[in-house]
Amino acid sequence: MAVDNVIAFGQSAGVARRRVSGGRVKGLIAQCRGVVAETLPHLLQDLFENLDDDLYALADKSSNDSLHSRYFAAMRELRKLRGKIEPAYLNRALETYDKFWRHAGGDQEFASPLESAELSLVDEAELEQDLAVTAIVSKAQNRFHRELYALNQRFALLAGVDEVDDTVNPVGPAELTAHFRHALSLWGGDVSVELVIFKLFERHVMDYVGGLYDDLNDLLIKADILPKITHRTPKNPVAPSVQRARDPAAAETQEPAGATAPGGGPGGAGWGGGTPARSEVLNVLRGLLATQRSEEGGQPAADLPVVPATEVIGVLSDLQESFRSAAPTTSFEEAQAAQQAVRVRLATTLGIGSGGEAKRRFGQDEQDVIDVISMLFEFILDDRNLPDAMKALLSRLQIPMLKVAIVDRNFFAAKNHPARRLLNDLARAAVGWVDDGNRSGNTLYARVEAIVNRVLNEFVDDPAVFAEISRDFDEYLEREARGAQVAEERITQVNRGQEQLKLARDRVQRELNDRLVAAGAVPEAVRELLLEGWKDVLLLALLREGEDSDAWRSALDVAEQLIWSVTPKPDQAQRQRLLKVIPDLLSSVRDGLTNISFDQHKAAQLFKALQVCHIAALRGTPVEGVEIPKSSPLDEAAAEVIAAGEPGEGEPAPDEFDALVRSLAVGQWIEWVDEDERSLRGKLAWKSEVTGTYVLVSRKGTKIAELTAAGIAERFRVGKADVLENVNTPLMDRALNAMVDALRRNSGAGTTPAPA
Repeated sequence: MAVDNVIAFGQSAGVARRRVSGGRVKGLIAQCRGVVAETLPHLLQDLFENLDDDLYALADKSSNDSLHSRYFAAMRELRKLRGKIEPAYLNRALETYDKFWRHAGGDQEFASPLESAELSLVDEAELEQDLAVTAIVSKAQNRFHRELYALNQRFALLAGVDEVDDTVNPVGPAELTAHFRHALSLWGGDVSVELVIFKLFERHVMDYVGGLYDDLNDLLIKADILPKITHRTPKNPVAPSVQRARDPAAAETQEPAGATAPGGGPGGAGWGGGTPARSEVLNVLRGLLATQRSEEGGQPAADLPVVPATEVIGVLSDLQESFRSAAPTTSFEEAQAAQQAVRVRLATTLGIGSGGEAKRRFGQDEQDVIDVISMLFEFILDDRNLPDAMKALLSRLQIPMLKVAIVDRNFFAAKNHPARRLLNDLARAAVGWVDDGNRSGNTLYARVEAIVNRVLNEFVDDPAVFAEISRDFDEYLEREARGAQVAEERITQVNRGQEQLKLARDRVQRELNDRLVAAGAVPEAVRELLLEGWKDVLLLALLREGEDSDAWRSALDVAEQLIWSVTPKPDQAQRQRLLKVIPDLLSSVRDGLTNISFDQHKAAQLFKALQVCHIAALRGTPVEGVEIPKSSPLDEAAAEVIAAGEPGEGEPAPDEFDALVRSLAVGQWIEWVDEDERSLRGKLAWKSEVTGTYVLVSRKGTKIAELTAAGIAERFRVGKADVLENVNTPLMDRALNAMVDALRRNSGAGTTPAPA
């Protein structure tokens, strides 16, 4: 029974609905629609605001260059498509919601998207998507089953149907996830990265839909729609963007990573202004810097006037102008001198001295930023992964990076900040560059130089400049990565084929050797036939069909029968057997030699000699001139393989340098000095455990060296080779962690690793 619009749970939905007026139902449906229309855009906003950070972190961790490039491509493409994906998602969600209520109370049954889909064969990519979507939906349904149960009952009452289940609820996990899958189809990216996007959708959207269900249930409870169906559990977490929308004051303290300071100019807060986003490593840096300053002393008095941030930016802009007009630094030494001069000129121009000479002082935020940027560029100049000429180029970005760090509070905290990303990408591209003296044309040096000049010319106080430059450079790197990947794959295929051929030849040689040694005395004609002709028949069968094939086993059987057929047959039974075997045996040998295009004249001679051997065997007498071999009939190539695995007499035992070479992984960058005393850099694209061959390629994927493991180890041993460490770790991350370690050592704070 219904009392005061409180609906008894046991009565039918049709009877219950009649007790709620039609006009009131429409009003409640519209109110619920408003909640959905307000909440879903915020949830998707959280996804896109964190997408770059999440994909950048995954790219940092990926050891595969191809996957690294795909993550960066996805970042760029999804950034462009955001303006289409978000409205597509919301429009489809609201259309589904409206359609549900338009058909409410009709005779048709609601069907889930999966149930109504036609059964058809799906490819592997679509199957993986189906599995990912099913997992997301199942997890959300289990997590929010109480909220969904209550919402389903209330929607059934308003719809005038007996039941609404999770799969057809217009705001249920199944529908919300299906809408995202449909909207994401506008991208059509790599399926492996697409599955990662689904996981991020689950983390940033589906993990917070419980808050939406709470809001809808609360709205309907206040309207006395089945108020007794309640769940006394803690409220679900609310998405950060929804919190900011409800409490504007909180927006200032929860600014999303990647946002710029208000206005994007000098008026914005610096690193410590207001309550900017900070990463753990930077909080550690601030504390260590404060400790170091207090120990060193000589700081300006606290009562001195503080230089405004706008004035600091103005002086830096003047310095940037002088850098732009001056001749570019071309050597490592000039870069060091210029780097050290920036801080001195800045302090001198602003009237900031030390001790009693100081007339003014930097604000704490500006002081911290100046110290960290100065240390950052000291790290760049000390980074062994960067060639000296590239260090000189990148050092010219010190003033722009200092300005953007003061202007934009998220420079240090947001890993996907465009200025930070540009610096990381320039350093990553420079790792594989070899200084051959060419500075013109479309070389990497010319491109990096053009980017540095563009930053010096165009950046004033709007960090958006870096986004455009970074986007252009990302596209260039992606094109290069694709070309390099194709070239490397070709090299890998060639070397893999050569190694398979080598292994197959060794296997054939061992099989023939074992049978010849076991037989003892074998006529020279048969030995020649096996080692010069039938060897290639076996090789072809092994390469084409494999060792488990009938062709391989049959070819081995022919070799065994051939050896058996020329051994003397002392009794009648063996002679009868040989007479039956010879025709088929000769036919098999002839067919095999024909298949490998064996020399016909040579084959005729061998068959004639083989006939003599068979006649002698039938007589029970050995063939004249046959000698029992004193050594293994292995050829030179097989002997080399055996010797390669065993240390020769007088050779030194393997040491740590041999172990280092063995531990090198494909993708590792190495720097070495060649025979002409040239310094080269290459990435390990192929290593053979069989031959000990290491193939190194350039940044464009072309082969630049093929060295032996022993040769590389010897270069390490004499100091003419080195491994480039942490190449795939972004420059800024390496620099910040190195700063923390250095400050801790200087302050005696221990050697606890810096926060990652």
